[in-house]
Amino acid sequence: MEMSRYVVMGAGEVGFHLARTLSHEGHSVTVIETAPARAQRIEEELDARVIEGDGSRLGVLEEAQVAGCDLFLAVTSDDQANLAASLLAKRAGARRSVVRMGAGSELLRHRKAYQQTFDADLLLSTQVLTTSRIINCFRGFDTTAVEYFAEGKVQLRKVALSEESPLVRQPLSEVELSPDSLVVALFRGDRLVIPSGGDRAEVGDDALILAGTESIRDVERMVTAQNQRLGDVVIAGGSRTGQMVAQALAGLDARVTLIERDRSRAGELAASLPWLHVLHGDATDLALLRAERVEEARYFLAVTGFDESNLMASLLAQEIGVSNVVALVDRAETSHLWRRLGLMQVFSPRSLALDRIQEYIDNGYRANIVSLQSGAAQVIERTLHAASPAAGVTLAEMKPPRGIIVGTVVRGDKVFVPRGKDRLEAGDMVILFVQDEEMSTVRLLFPAIERPS
Repeated sequence: MEMSRYVVMGAGEVGFHLARTLSHEGHSVTVIETAPARAQRIEEELDARVIEGDGSRLGVLEEAQVAGCDLFLAVTSDDQANLAASLLAKRAGARRSVVRMGAGSELLRHRKAYQQTFDADLLLSTQVLTTSRIINCFRGFDTTAVEYFAEGKVQLRKVALSEESPLVRQPLSEVELSPDSLVVALFRGDRLVIPSGGDRAEVGDDALILAGTESIRDVERMVTAQNQRLGDVVIAGGSRTGQMVAQALAGLDARVTLIERDRSRAGELAASLPWLHVLHGDATDLALLRAERVEEARYFLAVTGFDESNLMASLLAQEIGVSNVVALVDRAETSHLWRRLGLMQVFSPRSLALDRIQEYIDNGYRANIVSLQSGAAQVIERTLHAASPAAGVTLAEMKPPRGIIVGTVVRGDKVFVPRGKDRLEAGDMVILFVQDEEMSTVRLLFPAIERPS
């Protein structure tokens, strides 16, 4: 294995575990940390070089020798410091940078502007990652994966199919999906199947669907034949994650109640989300939970921002009879203890961020890529520039091989599935489904805009 050189800014949970994993793999790792206690822990426990200081200062980055490093990772809990450090590190000669951000909706709306302004190769939001995982959990076994593309305009979903699904009962070409959606692949056991219009799915298949975010829920409902309402959902805590989950539930036929302890924050949420039932109160107050008939909820989510409060609220929800309980825990190392205390789903935002960064490294530093079937296929986001061979030609003229599917095109505010006569234009953002053996063809037809190294 070829040794790479990494510089990690921040020795919190995400940074520490990244540094530990990378150093154990035999790579050269330097950690930048402001807190003396955390810096000392790195020195004592890891085979890594430690620079004590502020990574958003150029002198500290130079001392950490970011020039020529394979990857600079800004993973502190301070969004502004991470963004500033990414820009400075790239200017100082780092080949690539990863920036961890807390803000979710802001990143979905303005990802491209942030990436260009701060020269970040990968931006990830713990809120987006966490919300996706929670919504997957609420949706049950049908939706098994959610990924966002094109600044949130396009989603990729993997759904399990039953015998009631129209994809099983009819050839794919006869199933009337929305014009911005496409079934790009079927997973059949260990096999990856690229279907044609005359094919039908089989019971037990997982369908991989690309669709515009505005229509993905209707498409999912149709192909899974899932008519059951999501039901009543109670969210304990009006944190930014709680607000983002509530917004994501808005179109899922759910009645959402949010309990917030801070009166001012409760008022803000009630004003900004008028359809949401907001209660000012303490989710660890058993009398309040009983008075509001929380036991009738189908799901209970604890996201107060405090692990102890989340644990207490979750246990009380179980005590009064809620069967589906989900809790967030910041300290991922204690999550196994939570599971012993109660039959609940436990997610750590930091662990989700750690997994996403590790996936980015393992995929050869390729952002906006979803790897499928152990690398047998990938879903890739590309923006066409004027020199792209695919710009200015129709799909019929291009004649892409079967292993390359131009799944979705985003042109301004328009999202659509291109057909044979549709001409791609410079500036289009395309979402591609690509089998591994066709990656070289993709590089020719849809070259990425290379950043100077």
